[in-house]
Amino acid sequence: MRHFSEQAWADYTRGFVASELAQNMKAHIAAGCQSCKAERYFWNRLQTMVSAEKTYEAPADLVRLAKLEFSVRQEKAETWTLARLLFDSFSEPLLAGVRASGAVARQVVYEAEGLTVDLRFDTVVPSGKVAAVGQILDSRVPREGVNGAPVVVWSDSGQLVATTTANSYGEFQLEFEAHDGLRLTARVGERRVRMPLVNLK
Repeated sequence: MRHFSEQAWADYTRGFVASELAQNMKAHIAAGCQSCKAERYFWNRLQTMVSAEKTYEAPADLVRLAKLEFSVRQEKAETWTLARLLFDSFSEPLLAGVRASGAVARQVVYEAEGLTVDLRFDTVVPSGKVAAVGQILDSRVPREGVNGAPVVVWSDSGQLVATTTANSYGEFQLEFEAHDGLRLTARVGERRVRMPLVNLK
């Protein structure tokens, strides 16, 4: 018994074969060829899946993760400015006669590309995670907000750790596990700045 090829069944399923050939293929199936029947069933299922794909819309959270993964791969090709540390509360000397500071939170201020990033770090009890509250200020256009500016924490290997976006006041919040080699990046328009996050443990 002569069998039809995969290409023939693929064309048959999509309606790309001549009517005479299509009749011959139908007759072949009717004659009881199980091999070609299975082939036609496979291509019919595939065609159904492809047709359904047109109406499929990926969940918003998966789209966001995919875009972030893409941005991880693109980060090395982009130019990022290393921000300058203007202030670190951990480097402030203790008052005379004080053995230890009672302050739990740490505050740091970075500056680059006309952007000032003010960060405050607290330890979340009992998880031990780091809670970061910050604000981005733009000295170039002080009257305009940085609403929607992406703020991301990365590991030293370039893996995404935490992400959020700034509100209309430039404020944002993040929570993540403390590790060595973390960095925070902020993007405002075409300006991209990165800041090392050290001594968080």
